Amino acid sequence: MSERFRVDLDELDSVVRQLRHLRGDMDEPSQKVKYSTTIPKSAFGVNFLEAGDLAKAHDDMQAYMSQVIDALQDLIHKFGEKTEASRGAYEDQEHQTKTSMNG
Repeated sequence: MSERFRVDLDELDSVVRQLRHLRGDMDEPSQKVKYSTTIPKSAFGVNFLEAGDLAKAHDDMQAYMSQVIDALQDLIHKFGEKTEASRGAYEDQEHQTKTSMNG
């Protein structure tokens, strides 16, 4: 006895759209981290022994946050591509199944 499975292609389309939207939403935080969180080294003080360490810690954290956001964007992009490919494969299989049942 064979079981029938059905995949809702509209739901997969919805997931792909949501992932694209999410990826677009990530552009703003990405730009903010890279360009709006810069603090000039002079803001950490002058003739202050730890000023260089503070500036470096800030720069390191800014770079880290940028890498995190880039990794998230990459993950979202890859997941979106895989979801889209799966959707296409299910659609192809559905078409083949209908064709073989009708022919």
